[in-house]
Amino acid sequence: MTPSGGLAPVIKLLEACNLACTYCYQSELLARRTVMREDTLDRVLSEVARVSPGPMQILWFGGEPTMAGLPFFRRALDMARRHVGPNVRHAIQTNATLVDDAWAALLAEHRFTVTVSMDGPAELHDASRLRMGGRGSHDLVVRGLDAMRRHGVRPRASCVVSPCTLPHPERLVDYFSALDLPEIDFPPAMRFVRGTTECLVAPADYGHFMVRVLERWLALGRTDFRVRSLAGLARAMAGKAPSFCKLEAGCARYVTFAHNGDVYPCDEFSGMEGHLLGNVLDASLDVLLGSERAMALHEAWTAIPQACAECRWREMCRGGCPFERRVNGGVDQRSVVCEGLKILYARMAEEVPAAV
Repeated sequence: MTPSGGLAPVIKLLEACNLACTYCYQSELLARRTVMREDTLDRVLSEVARVSPGPMQILWFGGEPTMAGLPFFRRALDMARRHVGPNVRHAIQTNATLVDDAWAALLAEHRFTVTVSMDGPAELHDASRLRMGGRGSHDLVVRGLDAMRRHGVRPRASCVVSPCTLPHPERLVDYFSALDLPEIDFPPAMRFVRGTTECLVAPADYGHFMVRVLERWLALGRTDFRVRSLAGLARAMAGKAPSFCKLEAGCARYVTFAHNGDVYPCDEFSGMEGHLLGNVLDASLDVLLGSERAMALHEAWTAIPQACAECRWREMCRGGCPFERRVNGGVDQRSVVCEGLKILYARMAEEVPAAV
């Protein structure tokens, strides 16, 4: 099922990372340390362009995508331009530890939207985001940020809310705003343990954390710095398009390609049994996206769970992110952080009267 607005493909160049974050939700996959072949990437890009012609944004992902190396990455960008055309836009999610001036120059040249995974000041970041040898990685991330600044790149950041960062919402908002970043987000920590995924923070604690983030963000009064999920929530409550995937009532745009050409309907479900749509080397992308499995998944994801039938926020939240619903026992359940989201929504409604 190809959405009317076109695809926003996620291309996982490799199943490998140079860090060993304590909460990594795909650590079992990253241990494979495998890289996408160039002929596989060529097939992925040609199929994406054929099925969804026109301008699009490609998210380059991993593992850690910069581990593919600059020469490979340059060839990948050339391939994307050849297949998709001059209106292709690029985004990358990176831990920034390998970003030097050469990488920063490339990101600037191609006008990348860059998201850096960073958990705040050194003592908070280094508690969870470790190098393979056990040392913290904060100094390397700051080095990468400095390189990007020298080349005019202003990355946004993603700070995982874990037991380490949970007590410090105001400090984190102040820290990231002082870094001159345009945007920050605070996803809850999820970890794959013994065959299941679990949330590492209590739902109500996460909700109260986000309320304190909201209040600190409002107190700053900064129009050049935003919290992504809160900005999306405010738009949704005002009846506008949220531009935030967890509130878009469907995930059909974000088709994900694994390093070997396997196709998943969303990166969160990569490697999970029952969510593989097939392989782009074996079948055309439109066939995979129109398969019975793809249709069934998207139908389940867009349906509002029965558990949410009486909820005040059901039409906006729709049960929450399908992955977070699955963590709570299945996509027919509400989000695993539902109780926290309700706390946040109620506080946000005080700032957006139309939602009351």
